[in-house]
Amino acid sequence: MSLQNIVAITIISFGFMFMALAAVGVIRFPDFFTRLHASGVGETFGALMMTIGIMVYTGLTLLSVKVFIIFFLLLLTNPLGTNLIMITSVHAKNYQDYNHKKHIGVSQDDSADEKEGR
Repeated sequence: MSLQNIVAITIISFGFMFMALAAVGVIRFPDFFTRLHASGVGETFGALMMTIGIMVYTGLTLLSVKVFIIFFLLLLTNPLGTNLIMITSVHAKNYQDYNHKKHIGVSQDDSADEKEGR
């Protein structure tokens, strides 16, 4: 077994461990948003480590270029998808009055009532 194989197997193993820890986090965390964070970060980092390990294993070939393209797409799409799921959930649930706008300590609904003279 060459040094290249040992390094590749080590990197792929670290990627697998991150994905396994992300799965445990999804099961163990209490809130939707913490579960989403665990799955997003763990899956992204684990998949990136696995693709880096595959690139090291294959060496400098056409296959490693294709894996690099997959690496780049994963780097863009996983965090973006996680962020879009989070934003959609926040707007759907009005999480912690996120959608309730405030202006200098007065809520938007109260300022509208004051303008009408109530």
